[in-house]
Amino acid sequence: MSEVAAPAAIGGSMKWKLRVSAVVWFLLGAAFLLAVPVLFDVSPLVPLGVAVVALILAFPGAWLVRRLFAGQRRQGFVWSFVKAALALLFVLSIALAAPIYFLALYAEFRPLTVPRATLSDGKKTVVFQGMMHIGSEPFYKSVVYDLEKALADGYVVYYEGVRGDPEGDKWFSDTLAGGGDLSANYQLIGGVCGLKFQLDYFQLLAADMKEHPERHVSADVSTADMMREYERLMKEDPAFAAAMQSKAAPASGGDGSSGMAGLLSFLKGGTPEFQRLGGTMCRGFLSMVLQRKSAPDEMDKVVLDYRNRALADRIAEDTHPLIYMTYGAEHLNGLLADLKAKDPAWEIKSVSWQRTIDTPQNVTGEL
Repeated sequence: MSEVAAPAAIGGSMKWKLRVSAVVWFLLGAAFLLAVPVLFDVSPLVPLGVAVVALILAFPGAWLVRRLFAGQRRQGFVWSFVKAALALLFVLSIALAAPIYFLALYAEFRPLTVPRATLSDGKKTVVFQGMMHIGSEPFYKSVVYDLEKALADGYVVYYEGVRGDPEGDKWFSDTLAGGGDLSANYQLIGGVCGLKFQLDYFQLLAADMKEHPERHVSADVSTADMMREYERLMKEDPAFAAAMQSKAAPASGGDGSSGMAGLLSFLKGGTPEFQRLGGTMCRGFLSMVLQRKSAPDEMDKVVLDYRNRALADRIAEDTHPLIYMTYGAEHLNGLLADLKAKDPAWEIKSVSWQRTIDTPQNVTGEL
C-alpha cells in the first residue's frame, strides 16, 4: 500500500522568515500588553478609538501587503485583513504609550541634580545649596535638615527670592512673570507634576526665623532694583535694548502662558489615573528640558548677572565667617566668578550632588 506523500520540506530561507516573523509578533504582543494599561489610564475610550482606527486602516493595509508580496496572495483576504488589523492595533497602541514610558524612564535614569558646593577664600566659608522652585519632597526635607544643622553650627542663612517693592512690582510681574504670580504658577505646575513648592518647606524654619531673625537673611535684590538695572541697560547696552524691543513686539498665536495654564488645569482636573500619568510625563519633561543648556539670553544680564554681583557684594561685606545659602543652581558659576574678581583666593573646596525630581512615595499598610 502506497504512503501519502509528505508536504514538501520548507526551505532554509522560509524557516528564517517564519522565525523572524514569530519573534516580531511576540515582541509586538508583549509591548502591546505593556501599552494597554497606560491607554486605559488616559481614558477607556482611547483603546477603543485605537481599535476602530486599526480596523479602518486594515483594509488598505491588507490590500497593499498583498500587492507587494506574492506569498501573501496565496492566503485568503480575510486572514490578511486580520493580521493587518492586529499589527496596526499593536503598533498604534505602542506608539501612543511610548512617550509616557520614555519620559518615565528618562526621569528615573537621567535624574535632574543640583550641586551643594563649599566655597572659601581661606577666611570665610560659603555653602551654596543649589535649589529648584519645585521639586520632590525628599529633596526639600533634606535641605531643611541641612539648614537646621547649619544654624546649629553657627551659620547665617541666605535665602534667594526677589523682594517686593511697590516701585518695581508691576514691572516685575509684566516683564518676568508673564503678568501673573510666579509663586502661584510654581504651585500649579508642582500640583500637576506631583512635586512640591520650595517655600512650603521653608515654613518649617518659621519658629527659628521669628526667634533669631538675624540668622535668616533675604539676600536677594528687590523688584525695584531689577527694574532700575533693566532701565540702565536699555540706555547703555544697545544689544540688550535691541533684544528687549524684539521681545516686546506682538507675537502671533495668542498668549502662550494662558494656554499653558489651561493645559495644566485640564491635566489636574482628570481622573486620578490620568493625573498620575500627567505627573509622570511632567516630571520626565522637566528633567529633560532643565538639563539642556539654554542659549544665552540678554535678560540674563538682569536675572542672573546683576543679582550675582549684588550677592557677591553682600558676601564680601558680611562680617559672618560662615554663610549657608539656598539659591538657584544657575547662580553658582557666576557667583564664583564675581567673588574671584574681588579676591582670587575664592575657590570651590568640595561639591556634592542631590536629586531634585523623583516619583512621589505613597506608603500604605494595614492595621
